[in-house]
Amino acid sequence: MLFISAIILFCLFLQGDSPDPSKLPSLYGNTILLDNTNTPIENDNYAKIEEISPYIKNAFIALEDKRFYSHFGIDPIRIAGAALKNIKSGSFSQGGSTITCQLVKNTHLSNKKTLKRKYQESKLAFGLEKNYTKDEILEMYLNVIYFGKGIYGIKQACLQLYGKKPDEITPLEAASLAATVANPARYSVLFHYANNLDRSRTVLSLMNKQGYLSDSEFTSACASNLVINYNDFHNNYAENYRNLVLFEYQNMVPNVNYNKYKKPFFIYTKFDAKAQHHADRALLNYANDIRDTIPSVQAELLLAENKTGAIIAAASLGNHKKSFSTKRQPGSLLKPFIYASAIEEGRLLPDSPILDEPIHIDGYSPTNYHNRYSGWTTAKQALSQSSNTCAVKILQEIGIQKASDRLQRCGIPLCERDKTPALALGGTTYGSSVQEICNGYLCIANGGMPVPAKCIRKITDANGNVIYKAKAARTDRAFSKETAYLTTTMLKETAKTGTAKQLSPLSFDIAAKTGTVAKGNGNSDAWCAGYTTEHTFVCRYSANTLPNKVTGGNHPTKTVRSLLRSIYSTRTPMPFSAPNGVKQISVNKNIKDNLHILIPYEQSPVGARENILSFGKYTFLKADPNELFLRNFTVQKTITGAIITFDIFPNVTYQASVNGNIIPIEENGIKIKSGKFPLIRLDIVCSNEGQILHKATKIIRL
Repeated sequence: MLFISAIILFCLFLQGDSPDPSKLPSLYGNTILLDNTNTPIENDNYAKIEEISPYIKNAFIALEDKRFYSHFGIDPIRIAGAALKNIKSGSFSQGGSTITCQLVKNTHLSNKKTLKRKYQESKLAFGLEKNYTKDEILEMYLNVIYFGKGIYGIKQACLQLYGKKPDEITPLEAASLAATVANPARYSVLFHYANNLDRSRTVLSLMNKQGYLSDSEFTSACASNLVINYNDFHNNYAENYRNLVLFEYQNMVPNVNYNKYKKPFFIYTKFDAKAQHHADRALLNYANDIRDTIPSVQAELLLAENKTGAIIAAASLGNHKKSFSTKRQPGSLLKPFIYASAIEEGRLLPDSPILDEPIHIDGYSPTNYHNRYSGWTTAKQALSQSSNTCAVKILQEIGIQKASDRLQRCGIPLCERDKTPALALGGTTYGSSVQEICNGYLCIANGGMPVPAKCIRKITDANGNVIYKAKAARTDRAFSKETAYLTTTMLKETAKTGTAKQLSPLSFDIAAKTGTVAKGNGNSDAWCAGYTTEHTFVCRYSANTLPNKVTGGNHPTKTVRSLLRSIYSTRTPMPFSAPNGVKQISVNKNIKDNLHILIPYEQSPVGARENILSFGKYTFLKADPNELFLRNFTVQKTITGAIITFDIFPNVTYQASVNGNIIPIEENGIKIKSGKFPLIRLDIVCSNEGQILHKATKIIRL
């Protein structure tokens, strides 16, 4: 451990690394975000140093870094003390971090306790102290720290926990806030009041000893009690969107030499304040009952424009810094792309019959939810009810390679290890982020044209020079307009009667799919994704273990319903319209229902007909009904007449008559005796449970 301290102290002789300004919290900073009206988006949660009570500043300094105003980024005295404690305990539990180091760690580095990270932290801390004043560092630190239950920054903490602005906080409340941040799971005033109050009084004692509180102030604060005025929502809707924009700015925008441009930079977005407000409200409406029992629950909600892919709202509860980019298992959200691939290959229509049954593929035996199987159903109903076995069957028929290629062309990344039958159920190696799923559903919403979900329209410098401009959507289709529309009709059914039926009360067209990822006795992830003709949405709830009641069809779908009700409160989006290539085709309903085959009605114009949607790529079974029901029809003449034989079609009842008289059909065929005339008329009726499937008339010469 002395070696660790020596490494850190060696950094004293280094010049230090300059931190990335774009990663540091600020009211505007070097990047000014503009909304869909080109108006600057303020950071509603940011508190300037002059807006923060001295009690808050002094509480954090007294507890976290009492030599803050005298050291140069790291505190050698504290490092030495931490090293001695580590030697005695035989661990690396004491780090000796200063407020400067904590700011660097929270904005630039991971939480891993390694020598490399500590080395990087120290260098960046030196650089931070060189480029910013102590008050600026303290301001940024107080605006980035985490207080638990999705609360980031001192302003949000004061408003949500005590219903006060940062300059209205009392000494005890300030001590309570400082007491929380070391371990919110243990010291949160919301969940562990006694622990927090006890630690708060320790903070008050430190403030008194260090001269920040007089004896009378100390005595008065210790004698009072904390009065929580918890407010679960306040006008902080820009924070989540800002985080998403900055993530895109740092990670997705191509490398640009920003040094040659004049600062500040202006980032133009499609942020819609009203839509964001509705998204935040929708998420809070259904997340509260989960967060009370599982504070660590993470929830995200994205809303994007279909035409441009522009993200107009991004709501999050939980760890805002990891929202939208965290990859989780997508579950059944990948199924529509498997079905769409089969449609594109000309092998499937929404009304194609498919047998929902237990299956086994080379040791892989997927099961349906609660082991429920529908027997013969249609592709549309199988997707609507999220049948696992049907999805795997379809994937096997079209080929895993083709399906994975189309998924990636839609904007959902995969790796080589994902090419297994489990892909049909969303079983992937790394999972998918909310934004990646949004990419995929935007592709279907745009008629099979990939349109990446993004926030940034363009970036300019202070003089208006364009540094970066978002590229237009790709021109190579993932699949045809016809395929996209037929997939949409299936997802409309899912939103009406299937797993997303919580959306059915809405009075406009919605295409949606849900996903639930099981884990142990509960679930780990619950999703709802889909689109109207104007917007695409994705909602995800996740945790180590979610309650059983939190499924894709419950909380995420209800959240989406609340959002869409608000977005379309004064207008209604247009209904989905079929492209010219999609046509209605009449098929023989009796054959479809009983023999599970799609045959155009003109090929077997007997009994009921059913209109279904089809398109040019789909090839119907070119079956002559005589070939279907009377295959290998032969006439074998005998001395007394003839014996007629043919292959009996399974589950079909045959009735024969000769010249109007019914005759039996024996095991070895139909026996016909010669009569006065050399010609006879043979009528055969094929039926199933009383429904006529086919009639045939044969004139036979004996």
